[in-house]
Amino acid sequence: MTSKREAIAAILSAAASTPVICTTGYTCRIAQSLGHRPHNLYMTGSMGMAAAIGAGIASTTDRPVIVIDGDGSVLMNTSVLCTIGSMPQLPLTHVVLDDGQYASTGGQPTHSDRHDLAGIASAAGYPYVMSTTDPAELAATISRRTAGQAGSLFLHFRLSPSVEDPGPRIAEAPHEHAARFRRALLGQASAG
Repeated sequence: MTSKREAIAAILSAAASTPVICTTGYTCRIAQSLGHRPHNLYMTGSMGMAAAIGAGIASTTDRPVIVIDGDGSVLMNTSVLCTIGSMPQLPLTHVVLDDGQYASTGGQPTHSDRHDLAGIASAAGYPYVMSTTDPAELAATISRRTAGQAGSLFLHFRLSPSVEDPGPRIAEAPHEHAARFRRALLGQASAG
């Protein structure tokens, strides 16, 4: 099975300059360690809110947005699936990397194997839902979505449960990070 690092690398490589919202914990740390992209928003708190932030950006800008979420985060805030499902034309790609654990807090099980996350998203109204374990299919799907394919997609991607070194914590202060992401999103030159 694919590691979390391999899956995130495939997503970021295919994302080009599309905004990517990375859920809190190891996901944002791994994404940052793979090479900083100004269009990445690394959440440093607010577990369960990555999809809500991504939906807000996609609905405000009407541009494709990718959310890299986790099984634990989605299970923590399933209500956001209903919100996204009520906006079927939203240009949002919601990737849920499912390793079956809360990796960054000690590996406690999420019990995601007992719940059909793709089925929940479908019932919530996502017009497109898919599950895969193939990293090539993951990358190809992200590439299509960054080209502007409309409609919210929930992509469930099962991972290896192995825990890897996520890299260092996000060094930027949250307000600096948010300002940098906003400038990149709006196409503004970086200050200083």
